[in-house]
Amino acid sequence: MENLSVAGTGLSNARVVRQTLLTEVPLNLVFFGPPGAGKGTQADRFAERHGIPKISTGDMLRKAVAEGTRVGVLVRETLQAGALVGDDLIISLVAERLEEPDTMNGFVLDGFPRTIPQAAALDAMLADRGGVRVIALVVHADEVIRRLATRGREDDDAYVIKERLAVYSRETEPVLEFYRRRNAVTILDGNRPMAEVSVAIEAAVGEREGRTA
Repeated sequence: MENLSVAGTGLSNARVVRQTLLTEVPLNLVFFGPPGAGKGTQADRFAERHGIPKISTGDMLRKAVAEGTRVGVLVRETLQAGALVGDDLIISLVAERLEEPDTMNGFVLDGFPRTIPQAAALDAMLADRGGVRVIALVVHADEVIRRLATRGREDDDAYVIKERLAVYSRETEPVLEFYRRRNAVTILDGNRPMAEVSVAIEAAVGEREGRTA
């Protein structure tokens, strides 16, 4: 650790050491859960509070579709059907984004990884950056359907909602087990009011990282 002088700063040695530690350990998080779990909203809030970027693969892909880019054309039909976009494309998008300098002190990933190959690729990307911690929001199926049905997005009609939940159960939940084996998962009740979930996330991250308010 770098030696710091606190003379004339008004800060105690303990506070300076704590601040230095926080800058040395990136706050790398993955927000996990089924469609409609509220992970996107919680990721936005957490990222804003901590001054780190929120990276949503869903937002990136929908933007590409709306702008008619090459990537957008490739994934439009896949998104509308509620299926997962191919690993190679998603991994390359995330790898490129994580090379940006604003991610050096941490980030919040929303929507990635969703498969074991994606999780393994993320591990490789972060091998020298402290790895990740996973916040998994658990929400009852009927609550997920209710939330998604009220959003009115193109990929949120009844058939697509059911297909997305099936895809999540079949292909994404094993990723949670991938991180459980690494003792990197905190599971939280996402059925609660938004503010309560936000408080629980802060407490869980603080406990995991040894951070205090």
